Amino acid sequence: MTQPFRLALFTVLIAGAPGARLTSQPAGKIEIAKMRPTGLLVDRYSYTVTPLTVSTGPPPVFAFPTGLDARGIELEEYFTRNHVTGFLVLHGDTVLVERYFHGADRRSRFVSQSVGKSIVSILVGVAVDQGKIASVDDRVTKYLPELLPSGYRGATIKNVLQMATGVDYSEDYRDSTSGAARIGQALITGRPTFEEFVQSMKPTTTPPGTKFEYQSVNTQVLGLLLERITGEPLHRWAGRALWSKLGAESDAFFYQSTGQRATCAFACFNATLRDYGRIGLLMLGGGAIGGRRVVSEAWVRQSTMPDAVFLRPSAPGEAGPPRYGYGYQWWIPPGDEGAFMAIGIYGQAIYLNPAKRLVVVQTAAWPTPIGDERLGAEQAAMFAAIARAVGSR
Repeated sequence: MTQPFRLALFTVLIAGAPGARLTSQPAGKIEIAKMRPTGLLVDRYSYTVTPLTVSTGPPPVFAFPTGLDARGIELEEYFTRNHVTGFLVLHGDTVLVERYFHGADRRSRFVSQSVGKSIVSILVGVAVDQGKIASVDDRVTKYLPELLPSGYRGATIKNVLQMATGVDYSEDYRDSTSGAARIGQALITGRPTFEEFVQSMKPTTTPPGTKFEYQSVNTQVLGLLLERITGEPLHRWAGRALWSKLGAESDAFFYQSTGQRATCAFACFNATLRDYGRIGLLMLGGGAIGGRRVVSEAWVRQSTMPDAVFLRPSAPGEAGPPRYGYGYQWWIPPGDEGAFMAIGIYGQAIYLNPAKRLVVVQTAAWPTPIGDERLGAEQAAMFAAIARAVGSR
């Protein structure tokens, strides 16, 4: 049997940090002084890999029929091997699967990692719809003139959305000197401020708008842009522009250190599994949910359709491994069903398949930031298998 996915509207405000309300408590004290800030993604002693103890939840609402598998991987085995903490499958507005693991339950808020980038994209779209941003073709320095001396001098907002700015920044999580490590250090210590960090970005020989290179600093620029044009912290804009209209059943929050003034935009959003599912339904609904318009259909379409050759996914049957494309902070897997995804390190994902009216949300705790070929392949295969199964219903 299935259970309807209720979309009753609740007006809620995203609780900003510091002072955010948490329902889960850390399993043991995390001693910040023992942390190496540039190693927060890879060191064993790190708040990102320290487990959280939360209350147990109800039994699953629905399970797949016996025998559903992806490349021979049984669903239960998949949950174990992928260190899944939460898993939700929606077909239209109906829950097909809702599972929680490791003490999590329906009330638990799961960190999005870079799934939050896609949420920031929606917030940018609302700002465009409201005229706070005249055009994504505007240079970002029109709104953040302090970036004129930086590598962002010639970049448009569209370049920033598409991860095509050409700035000198590495997303290598294994390198403690990379841009990803340094922005993580800034998040934890507040030094430098995010404003100072983005201003320090240098240009490369790659012109903006010519090459895709995934860089978290670009999403932080979008966060600073939103705070500048709205005149309020990112969490308040998110509450007014998105969460109060989404029909969310719980509040959400961005985590933030006390020393960092600007809100972390690139990885720090936290919400319940079902509310991540509502984000998926919003996008499948062309920017509307529960009869309420949140963001324009045009923005949803532009966000999920790569408009340059270097942003497109590999075509089916093309030589070489599958290559994901990219839109406005959304990933585009190969295929002809118009699927798109929000993806975060450690196994977080929202998979959306418009042709099948399908939303799959996964939260996980992979042992390493990007897992390995097996984990990534299993995740892609599982989502494809669910799409096939839903298509046969």
